[in-house]
Amino acid sequence: MTIHGNAKTNWFENAAREHRAIRNAVGMYDMSSFGKIRVEGRDAEAFLNHVCGADMSGPVGKITYTQFLNAAAGIEADVTVTRLSETAYLVVTPAATRLADETWLRRHMGEHNVVITDVTASEGVLAVMGPNARALMQAVSPNDFSNAANPFGTMQEIEIGMGLARVHRVSYVGELGWEIYVSSDMAGHVFETLYEAGADHQMKLCGMHVMDSCRSEKAFRHFGHDITCEDHVLEAGLGFAVKTAKPDFIGRDAVLRKKETGLDKRLMQFKLTDPEPLLYHNEPILRDGEIIGYVSSGAYGHHLGGAMGMGYVPCASETGDQLLASSFEIDVAGTRVKAEASLKPMYDPTAARVKV
Repeated sequence: MTIHGNAKTNWFENAAREHRAIRNAVGMYDMSSFGKIRVEGRDAEAFLNHVCGADMSGPVGKITYTQFLNAAAGIEADVTVTRLSETAYLVVTPAATRLADETWLRRHMGEHNVVITDVTASEGVLAVMGPNARALMQAVSPNDFSNAANPFGTMQEIEIGMGLARVHRVSYVGELGWEIYVSSDMAGHVFETLYEAGADHQMKLCGMHVMDSCRSEKAFRHFGHDITCEDHVLEAGLGFAVKTAKPDFIGRDAVLRKKETGLDKRLMQFKLTDPEPLLYHNEPILRDGEIIGYVSSGAYGHHLGGAMGMGYVPCASETGDQLLASSFEIDVAGTRVKAEASLKPMYDPTAARVKV
């Protein structure tokens, strides 16, 4: 099917090759623009437990995925928080929201004894992602990158080439991999070290379009599209990142109320069954022939073989099975295209690949 105004770009095949490298070998891309905010002081743990939905009282080295919630449990920020020491944390934010996220932290400091510092420019960040990532890291560093030494969701300090770095074992693309945080003055050397060793591991340099297409296959949310301050954290499918056992955090009451009253809508993942049309965002979603929402974000799933999208679907008093029993289509430039729907990630739903 060829849909007018929806033609593939001239870089489509380049992105596809980069996507395949991350899925089948290893890719490297630059994440240095992501915001980095240090929160430190004797009250750092208590302060972040007040601002974040997740539990920040884990051990040194633990990386926690979490959200900053408002009083209505809407999502103000979508971040990872790494515990660097007993009194210091690093909050990593999307590049576009760094200032907003820092401002949110400052507005809610209250009487907490903490210091908040933007350290974005001080470190470069290189992401090494894919099944061959461990072998590549082992080739350039004497440190141990095994699951026993550096399990998913933890960081460690390493030697790499002639430099020192800190590696965070996390992934926004759904593959085994590390984000390498290195001082800005050594970032060029670390890049060259990885690039030279990469030839032996089928490494390909990749860009942000591929990060977006891979995360879309994995149904990872994108702040500003799939999740915003108006979207309830439970309806966004992020209840696993909220720990209501904590006695006091912003949005806790709204989370508990929603658990009692039930969800009004749910964020679902979609894949077009026709491999030709593309999705971007804002395309209408039809359920059993009726428009019920719109695509919040879209990208092409080069591994799964079709355009991927996410969007909120009304579900008052309905079970997940009832939602999935429906017929879904997406209106692409005026043409209705049948879509598969899922409440779980269509790619690696058990996250086995990131934890291997």
